[in-house]
Amino acid sequence: MMMETHTTPAAAALPRAPRRFTVLLPVLRPPALMPFAIQSVLAQTEMDFELCIICDGAPAETVAAARRAARHDPRIQVFPFPKGERHGEAWRAAVLDGSRSDHVAQLGDDDLWLPNHLERLAAGLRQRDFVSMPQIRVHRDGQYSVPAFGDLAEPRTRNRMLYNRWNFFGPTEAGYRMDAYRRLVVGWSPAPEDLPSDLFMWRKFLATPGLRYRTATAVTSLKFGAQDWDALPLEDRAAAIGVMADRLRTAAGRREFTSRARKVLASRIGGRRVFRSLTEHPVDGLLLSRALIETRFGGDPGRGRLPRC
Repeated sequence: MMMETHTTPAAAALPRAPRRFTVLLPVLRPPALMPFAIQSVLAQTEMDFELCIICDGAPAETVAAARRAARHDPRIQVFPFPKGERHGEAWRAAVLDGSRSDHVAQLGDDDLWLPNHLERLAAGLRQRDFVSMPQIRVHRDGQYSVPAFGDLAEPRTRNRMLYNRWNFFGPTEAGYRMDAYRRLVVGWSPAPEDLPSDLFMWRKFLATPGLRYRTATAVTSLKFGAQDWDALPLEDRAAAIGVMADRLRTAAGRREFTSRARKVLASRIGGRRVFRSLTEHPVDGLLLSRALIETRFGGDPGRGRLPRC
């Protein structure tokens, strides 16, 4: 058996073709979940991207699966690194060193995007440097929730993230301009053991003067939260995510999900924030306002139910 040849940081940093988005997809486990994440990226309505699959010490079968996907789509780049410190954040920095894209997004290998995710991020990044989207968590019992919500446009939200161990979105729900990332003193790097990797990274943006922030209210992603799903065998998780991915491939399935998810989001963020969104994005604001009314006058009390996986 031939030994896997690893990518070096210097090789990852070689300049690549310019794109609108660089999408990072870090993975360290077997490839059972990864194909669904890859497909949700390839289904984006914003098609000008490179998908960088960062294998952080992932097994050989994961690297092989990623390379098979790359043979079918030249936008996919595969970077097989040895296992890095913590979550392999240094490898993300190396890959971004070679990017010439306008924007950066990231997807967990066990999460899914709706087809309009990058399109909505790009719209937000036209006038902002960093955009967050709502985190919609899907639970094993068929329910979904919004664990926390804030507004990055508000200084009190940014200060809470800077000075408290509090966060309301992860890499799957975030996007940022590459020129803003280049302004950071240090980009992606291993977080201290007592601090989540994503919050450590977001603090670097929040501590950089002059950056502009926005929290959008569009529902464009699904997170299969670790607390619910990690206890399941990987094959069972893949089966459940596969069922949901199949539903989201249809317009009816996406409408069902977004309608229920908006009710959960509207209940979480409350009336004032919902109606303020009318001025920020009239379509999202109108949909959220309708969801809030339905929730308070005959809808679910804050948690929606999906068909069981």
